[in-house]
Amino acid sequence: MSDSQSAADAPSLTLQVDDSVAVITLDRPSSFNAIDLGMAQALRAAVLAVANDTTVRAVLLQGTGRSFCVGGDVKAMHAHARKLPAFIEQVISPFHDAVLALARLPVPVLAAVQGAAAGGGFSLAMAADLVLAARSARFVVAYPQLGTSTDGGLSWQLQRRLGASRALALLTLQGPMTAQAALDLQLVHAVVDDGLLQSEARQLAHAWARLAPQALRELKGLVRAPDVDSLARQLALEKAAFLRCAATTDFAARVAAFAARGKTN
Repeated sequence: MSDSQSAADAPSLTLQVDDSVAVITLDRPSSFNAIDLGMAQALRAAVLAVANDTTVRAVLLQGTGRSFCVGGDVKAMHAHARKLPAFIEQVISPFHDAVLALARLPVPVLAAVQGAAAGGGFSLAMAADLVLAARSARFVVAYPQLGTSTDGGLSWQLQRRLGASRALALLTLQGPMTAQAALDLQLVHAVVDDGLLQSEARQLAHAWARLAPQALRELKGLVRAPDVDSLARQLALEKAAFLRCAATTDFAARVAAFAARGKTN
Protein backbone atom coordinates (compact mmCIF):
# COMPACT_ATOMS: atom_id res chain seq x y z
CA MET A 1 0.00 0.00 0.00
CA SER A 2 1.44 3.37 -0.99
CA ASP A 3 1.75 6.30 1.39
CA SER A 4 -1.09 8.05 -0.42
CA GLN A 5 -3.52 5.23 0.32
CA SER A 6 -5.48 5.14 3.56
CA ALA A 7 -5.90 2.16 5.85
CA ALA A 8 -9.48 1.93 4.57
CA ASP A 9 -8.11 0.98 1.14
CA ALA A 10 -6.43 -2.14 2.54
CA PRO A 11 -8.22 -5.45 1.92
CA SER A 12 -10.43 -6.42 4.84
CA LEU A 13 -10.43 -10.09 3.91
CA THR A 14 -8.25 -12.53 2.01
CA LEU A 15 -9.01 -15.75 0.16
CA GLN A 16 -6.36 -18.36 -0.59
CA VAL A 17 -6.67 -21.93 -1.82
CA ASP A 18 -4.11 -24.29 -0.32
CA ASP A 19 -4.15 -27.92 -1.48
CA SER A 20 -7.94 -27.95 -2.08
CA VAL A 21 -8.69 -26.02 1.13
CA ALA A 22 -10.05 -22.48 0.71
CA VAL A 23 -8.84 -20.27 3.57
CA ILE A 24 -11.00 -17.18 4.15
CA THR A 25 -9.31 -14.81 6.58
CA LEU A 26 -10.99 -11.80 8.17
CA ASP A 27 -8.20 -9.24 8.19
CA ARG A 28 -9.05 -6.08 10.15
CA PRO A 29 -7.05 -6.88 13.30
CA SER A 30 -6.89 -3.26 14.48
CA SER A 31 -10.71 -3.31 14.61
CA PHE A 32 -10.85 -6.87 15.97
CA ASN A 33 -12.24 -7.90 12.57
CA ALA A 34 -15.41 -5.85 13.00
CA ILE A 35 -17.78 -6.21 10.06
CA ASP A 36 -18.12 -3.02 8.05
CA LEU A 37 -19.65 -2.65 4.59
CA GLY A 38 -16.39 -3.51 2.84
CA MET A 39 -15.88 -6.69 4.83
CA ALA A 40 -19.49 -7.81 4.34
CA GLN A 41 -19.17 -7.36 0.60
CA ALA A 42 -15.75 -9.04 0.52
CA LEU A 43 -17.06 -11.99 2.53
CA ARG A 44 -19.94 -12.48 0.12
CA ALA A 45 -17.59 -12.31 -2.86
CA ALA A 46 -15.17 -14.80 -1.27
CA VAL A 47 -17.85 -17.37 -0.49
CA LEU A 48 -19.33 -17.08 -3.98
CA ALA A 49 -15.85 -17.51 -5.46
CA VAL A 50 -15.38 -20.69 -3.42
CA ALA A 51 -18.77 -21.96 -4.61
CA ASN A 52 -17.57 -21.60 -8.21
CA ASP A 53 -14.19 -23.28 -7.63
CA THR A 54 -14.56 -27.00 -8.26
CA THR A 55 -11.06 -27.69 -6.90
CA VAL A 56 -12.09 -26.70 -3.35
CA ARG A 57 -13.02 -29.57 -1.03
CA ALA A 58 -13.16 -27.74 2.31
CA VAL A 59 -13.23 -24.20 3.70
CA LEU A 60 -11.39 -22.76 6.70
CA LEU A 61 -12.80 -19.50 8.06
CA GLN A 62 -10.52 -17.59 10.44
CA GLY A 63 -9.63 -14.13 11.72
CA THR A 64 -6.29 -12.42 12.23
CA GLY A 65 -5.16 -10.87 15.49
CA ARG A 66 -6.54 -11.30 18.98
CA SER A 67 -10.18 -11.91 18.04
CA PHE A 68 -12.10 -13.90 15.47
CA CYS A 69 -14.71 -11.17 14.92
CA VAL A 70 -16.44 -8.72 17.27
CA GLY A 71 -19.50 -8.30 15.03
CA GLY A 72 -20.79 -5.18 13.35
CA ASP A 73 -18.55 -2.13 13.24
CA VAL A 74 -20.30 0.16 15.73
CA LYS A 75 -17.96 3.06 14.93
CA ALA A 76 -19.05 2.85 11.29
CA MET A 77 -22.67 2.80 12.44
CA HIS A 78 -22.10 5.94 14.50
CA ALA A 79 -20.45 7.64 11.54
CA HIS A 80 -23.71 7.08 9.61
CA ALA A 81 -25.96 8.15 12.51
CA ARG A 82 -28.10 10.42 10.32
CA LYS A 83 -29.03 7.51 8.03
CA LEU A 84 -28.54 4.63 10.45
CA PRO A 85 -31.29 2.18 9.32
CA ALA A 86 -30.32 2.64 5.67
CA PHE A 87 -26.65 2.06 6.45
CA ILE A 88 -27.46 -1.01 8.56
CA GLU A 89 -29.46 -2.46 5.67
CA GLN A 90 -26.51 -1.89 3.33
CA VAL A 91 -24.28 -3.99 5.60
CA ILE A 92 -26.77 -6.70 6.57
CA SER A 93 -27.74 -7.53 2.99
CA PRO A 94 -24.30 -8.77 1.80
CA PHE A 95 -23.59 -10.27 5.24
CA HIS A 96 -26.76 -12.37 5.03
CA ASP A 97 -25.96 -13.28 1.43
CA ALA A 98 -22.60 -14.59 2.66
CA VAL A 99 -24.12 -16.60 5.52
CA LEU A 100 -26.67 -18.21 3.20
CA ALA A 101 -23.97 -18.91 0.60
CA LEU A 102 -21.89 -20.65 3.29
CA ALA A 103 -24.84 -22.93 4.06
CA ARG A 104 -25.28 -23.67 0.36
CA LEU A 105 -21.63 -24.56 -0.24
CA PRO A 106 -21.30 -28.18 -1.38
CA VAL A 107 -18.18 -28.58 0.79
CA PRO A 108 -17.86 -28.38 4.59
CA VAL A 109 -16.80 -25.24 6.44
CA LEU A 110 -14.66 -25.06 9.59
CA ALA A 111 -14.42 -21.89 11.70
CA ALA A 112 -11.31 -21.40 13.85
CA VAL A 113 -12.18 -19.03 16.69
CA GLN A 114 -9.84 -17.20 19.06
CA GLY A 115 -10.67 -14.31 21.36
CA ALA A 116 -14.05 -12.67 20.90
CA ALA A 117 -16.77 -13.99 18.62
CA ALA A 118 -19.41 -11.39 19.41
CA GLY A 119 -22.68 -10.40 17.78
CA GLY A 120 -22.31 -10.99 14.05
CA GLY A 121 -19.00 -12.72 14.76
CA PHE A 122 -20.84 -15.27 16.89
CA SER A 123 -23.36 -15.67 14.05
CA LEU A 124 -20.57 -16.16 11.52
CA ALA A 125 -18.85 -18.81 13.63
CA MET A 126 -22.13 -20.69 14.02
CA ALA A 127 -22.64 -20.55 10.24
CA ALA A 128 -19.77 -23.02 9.85
CA ASP A 129 -20.36 -26.77 9.87
CA LEU A 130 -17.83 -27.19 12.68
CA VAL A 131 -16.21 -24.73 15.08
CA LEU A 132 -12.76 -25.25 16.55
CA ALA A 133 -12.26 -22.91 19.51
CA ALA A 134 -9.08 -21.74 21.19
CA ARG A 135 -9.15 -21.64 24.98
CA SER A 136 -9.18 -17.84 24.75
CA ALA A 137 -12.42 -17.88 22.74
CA ARG A 138 -15.39 -16.04 24.18
CA PHE A 139 -18.80 -16.26 22.54
CA VAL A 140 -20.89 -13.15 23.20
CA VAL A 141 -24.45 -12.48 22.01
CA ALA A 142 -24.00 -8.68 22.38
CA TYR A 143 -27.17 -7.72 20.47
CA PRO A 144 -29.42 -6.79 23.45
CA GLN A 145 -26.70 -4.57 24.90
CA LEU A 146 -26.74 -2.61 21.63
CA GLY A 147 -30.54 -2.46 21.65
CA THR A 148 -31.19 -4.76 18.74
CA SER A 149 -32.04 -8.31 17.74
CA THR A 150 -29.87 -10.87 15.99
CA ASP A 151 -28.58 -11.03 12.44
CA GLY A 152 -26.51 -13.54 10.50
CA GLY A 153 -28.82 -16.43 11.43
CA LEU A 154 -27.84 -16.65 15.10
CA SER A 155 -31.44 -17.02 16.30
CA TRP A 156 -31.93 -19.86 13.81
CA GLN A 157 -28.69 -21.58 14.75
CA LEU A 158 -29.31 -21.47 18.50
CA GLN A 159 -32.96 -22.52 18.27
CA ARG A 160 -32.00 -25.42 16.03
CA ARG A 161 -29.20 -26.58 18.33
CA LEU A 162 -30.59 -25.78 21.77
CA GLY A 163 -34.36 -25.58 21.41
CA ALA A 164 -36.49 -22.45 21.72
CA SER A 165 -36.36 -22.06 25.51
CA ARG A 166 -32.60 -22.41 25.95
CA ALA A 167 -31.95 -20.33 22.81
CA LEU A 168 -34.02 -17.44 24.18
CA ALA A 169 -32.28 -17.67 27.54
CA LEU A 170 -28.87 -17.58 25.89
CA LEU A 171 -29.83 -14.66 23.64
CA THR A 172 -31.24 -12.54 26.46
CA LEU A 173 -29.66 -13.60 29.75
CA GLN A 174 -26.30 -15.22 29.00
CA GLY A 175 -23.08 -13.29 29.51
CA PRO A 176 -19.89 -14.09 27.61
CA MET A 177 -19.42 -17.84 27.22
CA THR A 178 -16.04 -19.46 27.56
CA ALA A 179 -14.87 -21.96 24.99
CA GLN A 180 -15.52 -24.75 27.48
CA ALA A 181 -19.09 -23.55 28.10
CA ALA A 182 -19.72 -23.48 24.35
CA LEU A 183 -18.30 -27.00 24.11
CA ASP A 184 -20.58 -28.17 26.92
CA LEU A 185 -23.55 -26.86 24.89
CA GLN A 186 -22.16 -28.61 21.79
CA LEU A 187 -21.87 -25.31 19.96
CA VAL A 188 -18.23 -26.06 19.19
CA HIS A 189 -16.57 -29.25 18.03
CA ALA A 190 -13.44 -29.07 20.20
CA VAL A 191 -11.30 -26.72 22.30
CA VAL A 192 -7.53 -26.47 21.84
CA ASP A 193 -4.68 -24.38 23.23
CA ASP A 194 -4.34 -21.05 21.46
CA GLY A 195 -0.92 -21.92 20.08
CA LEU A 196 -2.35 -25.01 18.38
CA LEU A 197 -5.45 -23.44 16.87
CA GLN A 198 -4.14 -22.76 13.38
CA SER A 199 -2.35 -26.09 12.98
CA GLU A 200 -5.26 -28.10 14.35
CA ALA A 201 -7.74 -26.23 12.16
CA ARG A 202 -5.68 -26.86 9.05
CA GLN A 203 -5.36 -30.54 9.94
CA LEU A 204 -9.14 -30.87 10.22
CA ALA A 205 -9.76 -28.99 6.98
CA HIS A 206 -7.19 -31.07 5.11
CA ALA A 207 -8.67 -34.27 6.57
CA TRP A 208 -11.91 -33.31 4.83
CA ALA A 209 -10.03 -32.47 1.65
CA ARG A 210 -8.46 -35.95 1.53
CA LEU A 211 -11.85 -37.69 1.48
CA ALA A 212 -13.44 -38.85 -1.76
CA PRO A 213 -14.80 -35.56 -3.16
CA GLN A 214 -18.14 -36.86 -4.40
CA ALA A 215 -18.86 -38.67 -1.14
CA LEU A 216 -17.96 -35.54 0.84
CA ARG A 217 -20.27 -33.37 -1.24
CA GLU A 218 -23.12 -35.86 -1.00
CA LEU A 219 -22.77 -36.09 2.77
CA LYS A 220 -22.67 -32.31 3.20
CA GLY A 221 -25.74 -32.03 1.00
CA LEU A 222 -27.69 -34.67 2.87
CA VAL A 223 -26.94 -33.07 6.23
CA ARG A 224 -27.53 -29.45 5.22
CA ALA A 225 -30.13 -29.53 2.39
CA PRO A 226 -33.28 -29.75 4.55
CA ASP A 227 -32.29 -26.61 6.48
CA VAL A 228 -31.25 -24.13 3.80
CA ASP A 229 -34.74 -22.89 2.92
CA SER A 230 -35.67 -22.35 6.56
CA LEU A 231 -32.40 -20.48 7.14
CA ALA A 232 -33.19 -18.20 4.19
CA ARG A 233 -36.60 -17.41 5.68
CA GLN A 234 -35.11 -16.74 9.11
CA LEU A 235 -32.46 -14.43 7.67
CA ALA A 236 -35.24 -12.35 6.09
CA LEU A 237 -37.07 -12.22 9.42
CA GLU A 238 -33.88 -11.27 11.27
CA LYS A 239 -33.11 -8.48 8.82
CA ALA A 240 -36.60 -6.99 9.20
CA ALA A 241 -36.44 -7.22 13.00
CA PHE A 242 -32.94 -5.69 13.13
CA LEU A 243 -34.03 -2.78 10.95
CA ARG A 244 -37.04 -2.12 13.19
CA CYS A 245 -34.66 -1.95 16.14
CA ALA A 246 -32.22 0.23 14.19
CA ALA A 247 -34.98 2.79 13.64
CA THR A 248 -35.45 3.37 17.39
CA THR A 249 -33.97 6.20 19.42
CA ASP A 250 -32.78 3.62 21.94
CA PHE A 251 -30.56 1.95 19.36
CA ALA A 252 -29.11 5.27 18.19
CA ALA A 253 -28.36 6.26 21.78
CA ARG A 254 -26.64 2.96 22.53
CA VAL A 255 -24.53 3.20 19.36
CA ALA A 256 -23.49 6.74 20.32
CA ALA A 257 -22.63 5.65 23.86
CA PHE A 258 -20.56 2.72 22.58
CA ALA A 259 -18.68 4.99 20.17
CA ALA A 260 -18.01 7.49 22.97
CA ARG A 261 -16.56 4.76 25.18
CA GLY A 262 -14.27 3.72 22.35
CA LYS A 263 -12.88 7.26 22.09
CA THR A 264 -12.01 7.37 25.78
CA ASN A 265 -10.34 3.93 25.95
